[in-house]
Amino acid sequence: MTEKTLDEKEMYPTIVLTSAVPWDGLTARPQHLARQLAASGWPVLFVEPPVTLIGPLRNPALKSRMFPRQPISTVLQSDGKQAEIRVLTPMASVPFYHMVRGINRFNQRMLAHQIRHHVPGPLILLSMLPDSVDLIPHLAPIATFYDCVDDHGAFGGLTRLDVMDTLEASMAYASRTIFATADALVEKMQAFHSDVRLIPNAVELGHFAQTVQAEEHALLAQIPAPRVGFVGGIGAWLDFELLRGLAMARPDVQFVFIGPIEADVSSIRSLANVHLLGKQPYAQLPEFLAGFEVCLYPFANNKLTESVNPVKIYEYLAAGKEVIATPTREMHKFTEHVWLAPNLEAGLQALDAILHGKRKVAPQSVQPFLQKQTWQARALEMDAALLQSLPLREKR
Repeated sequence: MTEKTLDEKEMYPTIVLTSAVPWDGLTARPQHLARQLAASGWPVLFVEPPVTLIGPLRNPALKSRMFPRQPISTVLQSDGKQAEIRVLTPMASVPFYHMVRGINRFNQRMLAHQIRHHVPGPLILLSMLPDSVDLIPHLAPIATFYDCVDDHGAFGGLTRLDVMDTLEASMAYASRTIFATADALVEKMQAFHSDVRLIPNAVELGHFAQTVQAEEHALLAQIPAPRVGFVGGIGAWLDFELLRGLAMARPDVQFVFIGPIEADVSSIRSLANVHLLGKQPYAQLPEFLAGFEVCLYPFANNKLTESVNPVKIYEYLAAGKEVIATPTREMHKFTEHVWLAPNLEAGLQALDAILHGKRKVAPQSVQPFLQKQTWQARALEMDAALLQSLPLREKR
């Protein structure tokens, strides 16, 4: 991205990015795009999802985020320099906002007041949440962009599908351009908008390339090799039946899971060769990957996962790892690089082959593919669309 001068930066509106995950949650698309857009000169306000008033009943750790003492903070880049990223931790919101539209309108009006306190001037709304459509009347952004990253209605929970569908359609209609991470989401959004652009997930290549020379993480010292690893949220989207089958069929292989537990894992937790190490710092992931002979992408094949463009596949490949994946819809983009396992038998065959030294492809043949899948490249595409929304006098 081209550098802006100080005078140019002062002319640019703030990007208000409403995220589905907190800044210190699993490092994924929202944080990467915020950093890249800030590196190109955009001021960014990263708005974390508010905790609901009943959130701490399910997760007591959320209590400290209900009424934050310091709701705004500034992010440091990896080189220690301040980026133009501020993180807003909003006050708690009223629950059931995906069931009653009026509650969502109330929550978003309260959130808009908090945003405007920190961004009094012009702004662009870049939202990863359909709920944010009800921010628009109160923020009056120069333009709105919807980054469609999930089929939100497929998550279930405290959601009425008709309310969610209305929110998402309204967000689509209100947007200047829609970005979508997966083919299924592009198709869905094209029913509402003529300018829908496929911008998949990506990888921080330099970070995961460190895996080749990294020392194994100390937490792996007590877990004997060979190790099969999974990194990411451990939720209902995983195929636990497949995972249990793999672990039971290969008791001498250790299965290590890195990530927050967000589902019932009793079917695998009881197995002696399954190790749940919880969420670990993003900076340390290469050290964990260095200790894995194989990496897993064991997603169930359903309506939710058909819309998931798998960021973990990019990261595993960048780390030089062999990958066994279930054949969800987006996996057709990776068939040259990963071992597909439509069932337990195929998964075991792939696992045995890898542990006996076979590779899907030579490491160097993956590099041309990965070089095109960087967060910088994705942000460049967004940057161009955002610039088109600015008044003529403000453009480069």
